[in-house]
Amino acid sequence: MDAPGTWTRLSQREAYAHFIRVRVDTYRTGSGSVSEWDVLEQPDCVCVVAFTERGTALVFEQFRVGPERRIAEIPGGIVDPGEEPVAAALRELREETGYAAGVHWYAGSEWTGASSTRRKHVVIAGDCVRAGDPEWGDDESGVVRELSAAAMLDHLLAGESTDSGAAVRALVRFAREAEIAPELVGLRDAVRDLLAL
Repeated sequence: MDAPGTWTRLSQREAYAHFIRVRVDTYRTGSGSVSEWDVLEQPDCVCVVAFTERGTALVFEQFRVGPERRIAEIPGGIVDPGEEPVAAALRELREETGYAAGVHWYAGSEWTGASSTRRKHVVIAGDCVRAGDPEWGDDESGVVRELSAAAMLDHLLAGESTDSGAAVRALVRFAREAEIAPELVGLRDAVRDLLAL
């Protein structure tokens, strides 16, 4: 059995480069075997669990090429080079939905896969208000929808979003947070009530 940390990378080569870059890394394991691994080189991304002033949750329903259908996603996207994850999350919220957050809380990040360089950052946003029209790029189109908080949780738990796991983890972490800014207490208590359903 391999001991932790005994793998050694022997080589690395690019296999494919377009929207996603794939490289092939060759490793020697602790047992001495040599194997190749496909690694997805992807920039970090963000997603936002956003609640309006009325307590509804925002989703952006759009076509997704992997599943080949429309999916109601929580707002999110790529972290631009040099951009902080929270700033990227608030920008994506505004661009995809036209809403701006009144308050927000950074819920951390997680790896998106064992063979990926990407981390997915999650922000919980509250008191979101309409600040203008969405600002979609040339390759974006869809419908902004509001769901009840309970319907949003059901949607996430059903696994019907590409960010379901990250979003639920973020909601649980937020609900468990004891030390929180006063302006976030109401939102945290609403999330606690939601998770107690």
